[in-house]
Amino acid sequence: LALALTAGCGSSADLAGEEERSGSSPSQSSSAGGSTDEGATTLTSANFADTIADAQVDAKSAHMAMSMKAAGQTIAADADVVADSDPAKAKMRMTMDMGGQSVEMVMLDGVIYTKAPGMPEGKWMKISLDDASGAAAESFGQMRDSMDPAKNIENLKAALKSVKATGETETLDGVEATRYDAVLDTSKIAGVEGAAAAALPAEITYQYWVGPDDLPRKIVITMAQMPMEMSFSKWGEDVDITAPPAGQVVDGSSLMGR
Repeated sequence: LALALTAGCGSSADLAGEEERSGSSPSQSSSAGGSTDEGATTLTSANFADTIADAQVDAKSAHMAMSMKAAGQTIAADADVVADSDPAKAKMRMTMDMGGQSVEMVMLDGVIYTKAPGMPEGKWMKISLDDASGAAAESFGQMRDSMDPAKNIENLKAALKSVKATGETETLDGVEATRYDAVLDTSKIAGVEGAAAAALPAEITYQYWVGPDDLPRKIVITMAQMPMEMSFSKWGEDVDITAPPAGQVVDGSSLMGR
């Protein structure tokens, strides 16, 4: 989620050189990382996951815009997210365009509301995450886990092989963000199994553009099968996410075999 999500990856391991956020020659060689004179953290493979996750926990909310290509179609999404250490308290409101088809989704209080093509005009389908089964349960479970900072840290530490500051910077969301290249072992990415795992290369490099507050402003994945870019803004701003009006909601539990 992201956060996707950023979410959706992992970390731990060997540092390919501990470098300052400024991208200059390595300094502060402690494997635990540290802070630069300007107060920004020196990110390393030893502290990358914890530092990034802690900053997101403190911020609590963000806006995300994502674009990706998969199976020959372009997918774009915009979302407001409120993360919580208790996944049942996490909230999300997302609009997604999949090959010209618009899908809207709201998640809160352990329930997902979806408005999609083929549904009655103006209606939302309601499904409790606890009622989902099969592929839907797996998909919803991954979505909920992606909004759990503790789970994200666990996943990131499991797959991360190295982190390196490239020295490249870009102004994003009004701050100067530094690019870090994080190399992940795809065999250790949680939730990727079977045919999906076989289709992946042995390693994937994620470009994390991180602000001086240790919050990601952009994540780029240049994988041939599924290139993706996510941008993050409005960290810590108030987000009002509510369920659709009761009169517009239909019960989708029967689709889950309930």
